Amino acid sequence: MKDSMEQVESLQTELNWDFLIKQVWEKNPVVNDFFLKTIWGTSTAILPYLEVQVVVDDNNRIHVSRGTSGYVDFQINPVGMKLPIKCWIHTHPFGAAYWSSIDWNTIDTWRPMMKKAIVLGDRQRGIWNQGEGYNWIWLDERTGEKHPKESKLYRMGEEE
Repeated sequence: MKDSMEQVESLQTELNWDFLIKQVWEKNPVVNDFFLKTIWGTSTAILPYLEVQVVVDDNNRIHVSRGTSGYVDFQINPVGMKLPIKCWIHTHPFGAAYWSSIDWNTIDTWRPMMKKAIVLGDRQRGIWNQGEGYNWIWLDERTGEKHPKESKLYRMGEEE
């Protein structure tokens, strides 16, 4: 009986995985520390080690999806998403906040229509702002370090 209850609870969590992110946004629609920590917690506790992606559109609506490490897409087309994108947030739940070659390809594709991007790692954040080229800010919450960085550019098919 206990095992079946745990399975039901696990299934409920799986079905409602994005509920908390949406609730936090509805109560206070700003990209702040609490919102980012909610996304991180969803990626590491509710959906153990699946990447979570949140896109804030120009109407201040969020579009949430999840995927494997290396690929996150919308399971349902983001109907009603208004460009430009205010902020693209995604997680790297296995540890460090960094921009992968896939991430830079996404930024390059959306650069004219995306104002900001944030990658979340374990108490780390990478923040890219439109107009900064390949420069970005790296924050480490554990030490309080904040460093400007310039990303090494990768060509398609090149490993990181």
